[in-house]
Amino acid sequence: MINPLCGFIYELQIAGAKASHVLILSEDLWNQQMGDSVAVPLYDLPDSEPSLFRVAISKRLRADCTRVQSLRHEFIGKAVASCPNEPWVRTRIGVRSFLDIDRRITKNPTKPPLSPNLGWWPRQNDIHFATNPAISASDKLYAVVSDNDWNSLVGVLNTAAVRLTSKTKPKRLRWEVPVGGGGFVVAGDIYSVATGSFEQKEPPKKYPARLTDDESAAIAVKQKSALTLS
Repeated sequence: MINPLCGFIYELQIAGAKASHVLILSEDLWNQQMGDSVAVPLYDLPDSEPSLFRVAISKRLRADCTRVQSLRHEFIGKAVASCPNEPWVRTRIGVRSFLDIDRRITKNPTKPPLSPNLGWWPRQNDIHFATNPAISASDKLYAVVSDNDWNSLVGVLNTAAVRLTSKTKPKRLRWEVPVGGGGFVVAGDIYSVATGSFEQKEPPKKYPARLTDDESAAIAVKQKSALTLS
């Protein structure tokens, strides 16, 4: 099994996946010590217009920054090439904006979404149980970290979230942030969670219902470093 390198493009080895390749964002120390890497999927969409969140990597490949997520190394195939400098910079800008890194770090108040969904949608920093088949068949606690302009859009199918865990591990201490008076978030664990899989109600009172501004800022600081978003 390989240790993927930050800034390199690899083939994706998931049968039936719409993406054909992935671009590795996570720093090499994370990639070496953990069994997964944070990646942006690349799709063969030559006729798609580039945008902030959809970056042109080549004439055919587009990076979807709204699908940034952790990917186990077993699903990462052979290296294709290092990412050219301009799309590498643009992809990190897109992910940094999607995860609202700068505003979370400064703890400035969130602005009302530009085009809010009038129904229920997962708010940034809110904590909910959700089912994520990539992790477990049972529900786990997730805190929403993606920008509310995205979260609130009508028809959005996925939200970026971090998972709460009760356990700390020595090899990941540098990336852990204590939350909720007894749990932890690992900054390099990013999940693309289906919006419809979140429980809309708050978790039971023994669990935190929301990240504090300080907790969200601390996570964002470590995400900025772990995902090489500087």
